[in-house]
Amino acid sequence: MKTAVIGGGVMGREHLKALAQISQVDVAAVVDPDLEAASSVLEIAGIKGAQTYADTESMLRAVAPDYVIVASPVRFHAQQTIAAYEAGAHVLCEKPLCMSLEEAHAMKAAGEKAGKLFTMGLQMRQGHANQALRRFVADGGLGSVYHTRAWGGHIMNYPWGRYFHKKDQSLGGVLAATTVHPLDAVYWIIGAPEPVTVSGSTFCRLTQMPNPPINFDGDLKEVTVEDFGQAHVRFADGSSMSVEGNWLQHDRSRAHGFDVLGTLGVGKDVEPHIEVWDPETGAVTGVDLPFEEETASRTLAEHTNFLAAIGGADVSLVRFEEAINVQRIIGGIYAHYRPPGQSCRIVKIIVAHLEFSTCVFKPINEETTGRVILRFKVVHRQLNPICSPRRLAFCRSSFLLPRPTHCSDSQNQHPAWQERQPNRGR
Repeated sequence: MKTAVIGGGVMGREHLKALAQISQVDVAAVVDPDLEAASSVLEIAGIKGAQTYADTESMLRAVAPDYVIVASPVRFHAQQTIAAYEAGAHVLCEKPLCMSLEEAHAMKAAGEKAGKLFTMGLQMRQGHANQALRRFVADGGLGSVYHTRAWGGHIMNYPWGRYFHKKDQSLGGVLAATTVHPLDAVYWIIGAPEPVTVSGSTFCRLTQMPNPPINFDGDLKEVTVEDFGQAHVRFADGSSMSVEGNWLQHDRSRAHGFDVLGTLGVGKDVEPHIEVWDPETGAVTGVDLPFEEETASRTLAEHTNFLAAIGGADVSLVRFEEAINVQRIIGGIYAHYRPPGQSCRIVKIIVAHLEFSTCVFKPINEETTGRVILRFKVVHRQLNPICSPRRLAFCRSSFLLPRPTHCSDSQNQHPAWQERQPNRGR
């Protein structure tokens, strides 16, 4: 099978090293505007005979590959994926998927029109322990899942690469580049429910630290992404998820991870270890799920799995619908992103089944902070059964926000809010 890799950076190199171990694959080309970088990753991977190209279109015309790996900066993912589909190739696209939902849907439509397969570079799905936990959850071992936690980052460090610190090329920082892995893994483990609302905040603090203790080769003045982000996600099935990404953290034990909380127990991404409640005895016991030891890199397993699917095997892939929902979650967190040097404290409010009756902005500090007081009433009674409509009939909630800021629902901006906050610029 003739294969081409787009991107001569870190992930392009990793994909080439994996492909070099697969006999049925003929790596025909590498694309990168820096031809020296393209040649370098081929040499590192030990691949000979492949051609280098400065642009995707020329490569597709000259090589006509069967299988394309898109490992370029995120801002190119959509156009390169669509071009590969139009050239008749299957596509493995690196994370994050793309820069917007509009691009995501265009990619999906192009793949469906071409009749070609898709998957994403989300290697945590290839972990045998994670696969065992997914089977355990699907079989009801944890009962009804009501909440999950996902976190991921680096220890006081911006990641390697030529573009990860630039928002216009990468979509975002720690959430898009790193946290997406445990977020996707736990989302997949619980069955990929439909996300309904997202609220969160992002910060950029490393650039404001004197002599920050980080490993970063670039110029901190060029950083335009967040180094910390957190969010709360609600799903259509009534469950929720908390997300945290951090390039500021000191605790090495929390570099990456996730928890799955169910009515019968808790599952963690450690070995994986399960704590399960026995309803007959009332006792809580530990369960270590059986799984085969991983003998190959997850990137290699990723390609082996995808090639099997191309060959007609019934294997699990990252479906476009799942990739788009993860994009929706991350995009929801970034909806009101503020660049470094400005206050990045944001709250995105997406209200379902409720309407505002009043919305008042009361300043606390003339320079930075205010208190938003929202009063709302119930207009729909099909709420989560945990929340009584009667108890919500007269709710009052307050959120500490920077000034100025945005406050939005999933439909539109309430006119009263717009009137009370005339200086809503970013």
